[in-house]
Amino acid sequence: MTFVIESEKELGDIVWQKIKNKLDGKFVVGLVGDLGAGKTTLVKEIARHLGVKDHVVSPTFNIRKSYELSSNTCKANYLQHIDLYRVSDPKQADIKEIEEWLSEEKCVTFIEWPQYLPDFKKFMDLVIEIKPQGKASRKLEFLWT
Repeated sequence: MTFVIESEKELGDIVWQKIKNKLDGKFVVGLVGDLGAGKTTLVKEIARHLGVKDHVVSPTFNIRKSYELSSNTCKANYLQHIDLYRVSDPKQADIKEIEEWLSEEKCVTFIEWPQYLPDFKKFMDLVIEIKPQGKASRKLEFLWT
């Protein structure tokens, strides 16, 4: 499934429409795209739909951030945002910890740069490839696993 979107709000709205009925407590989305493609922007928009009250920021330096969900839009208790950009060659201990994060129940997880994790697709419910198409537009490709 492929979409071309023209704004940040549309980015979040389209993804929300495709995933909202699948959020049954645990759901993992891998976000693939170059730097500046809109991965963190997408997570911010989904956080808005999920009722996150905190300011959502990129976890590039922390690797992982969690946000409590304040609405009953799904059966999950929190949103987890993971960014593996700085872990492009993870050690076994890193891999084990990341795999534990990805197996968390009652959690909606978005992971940027999932391809840095060996066999990453086995953890994903959905992979979204984001490709800039110009100044504001992006092409989204949904790859259900």
